Amino acid sequence: MISDSLEARDVILARLRRALAGPRSVFREPPAPAAKPAIPSAVTRADGDRRSLAKIFGEKLEAIDGSYEIVEDAADVRRRVLELLKEWPSQDRQTEEGPEARAVLSWAPRALPIEDLRPTLADAGIALVVPEDLHDDHTRAGAARLTVGLTGVDAAFASTGSMVLASSRGRSRAASLLPLRHLAIVPMSRIYENFEAWLAELRQEERLHSLLRVSGQIVFITGPSKSADIELNLTLGVHGPRFVHALIYDDAW
Repeated sequence: MISDSLEARDVILARLRRALAGPRSVFREPPAPAAKPAIPSAVTRADGDRRSLAKIFGEKLEAIDGSYEIVEDAADVRRRVLELLKEWPSQDRQTEEGPEARAVLSWAPRALPIEDLRPTLADAGIALVVPEDLHDDHTRAGAARLTVGLTGVDAAFASTGSMVLASSRGRSRAASLLPLRHLAIVPMSRIYENFEAWLAELRQEERLHSLLRVSGQIVFITGPSKSADIELNLTLGVHGPRFVHALIYDDAW
């Protein structure tokens, strides 16, 4: 049996030697590489004037389960913020007298794009809660009970419906992450075609370094929080706000 195996091996080796000595290779030649299909660019664009970009941004946000509205000026923003803060508690099955309905987790008033918003809300009995430190349990628990977060934005992108929020003192990231609802005030001047256009402006104005230096974190928000289980059932609001609403206004006035 051993002799037969050796003979078979010798036969195979002899065939390989003859094949290798010939003009053609015993191994199959690799086929010529086919031309690769064009890969779509990851850079998306949206063109138009400021109002067109605002509309495109809102529609993109709506397509990813967010919502938006466009108002004329800062006065309209103050009016709509107050109206929304009065409407949402009943939609969220809260009582009007509940503490969660009378307070909003917010950026500091100086960090919001609209002036005099705090007095407007205070006249209606609604307080802006601005957390400076969430390390102690009591402050963190109090912030977690609030159902609405109010912020501005550093940038918004018409191409994707995304918003950029840089956290720093007076601009707690908790305002956009903890509450059930995130209300973002978006000036039209901060809506860009895409991320690259915003980055180009930061570099041109030499503001990129300072933004990165003073910001604790830079968060990109693209619609409400989304999570899927093992069966791919999509659920909103598991790890962040269930509702994201952009209140867009023309700050050129």
